[in-house]
Amino acid sequence: MFYDVTCFFIGIFARLFFPLRIIGSENIPEEGGVIIAANHLSYLDIPLLGYSINKTRQRHADFMAKKELFAIPVIGFLFQKLSSFPIDREKVDRAGLREAVKRLRSGRMVAIYPEGTRSRDGRLHAGKPGVGMIVRMSGKKVVPAAIQGTDKALPPGRWLAKPTPVTIKFGRPLDFCDVGKGGKGGKEGNERESAEQITKVIMDSIAVLAESLSTPSSHPPSQPPLPPR
Repeated sequence: MFYDVTCFFIGIFARLFFPLRIIGSENIPEEGGVIIAANHLSYLDIPLLGYSINKTRQRHADFMAKKELFAIPVIGFLFQKLSSFPIDREKVDRAGLREAVKRLRSGRMVAIYPEGTRSRDGRLHAGKPGVGMIVRMSGKKVVPAAIQGTDKALPPGRWLAKPTPVTIKFGRPLDFCDVGKGGKGGKEGNERESAEQITKVIMDSIAVLAESLSTPSSHPPSQPPLPPR
């Protein structure tokens, strides 16, 4: 109930300040564990992405967020009440990865920003291998998402948002269930290489979606190919 009430107020805020356009929400499964992987431009990304999912698919998203946010009194309380969980960006946080996998296997939706931090220049940067590790460990599909406009509404270093159109576009689910099987070399090397491959495909998918928002056309962009199996 707290999540739904929060989304209700975010919706009012969004309608007043951000003409919010949501594209491709039908690509989000109505049930079952799934990963939402999006680019990260602003602190507005978390509330607006969560609201978009709740508004169009009536689902709750558990956000993986940097642990520093949980130390801020009000924000940390809200994150906990909204079922988010912390991740340590300074290392391979296996506890955080296991928590994500546990939630996915229980049928929950987990939202991740693979870049690990907000983009300071508005460009999409390389993703961290953690999202690939989560995919490998959970076996769940990934819905890529591109967010546009939040960096202009509330860029890093600014605390007062200004009215700006925002668009969130969801792509078709990516299935990596067979990626990395039957490879050569040691197990640890295979797992690391597979995680990096998965992360790259996810980031390429986000890049395609973001490009389609910048250069609209009458033909939908094609999804990048999955890595060799």
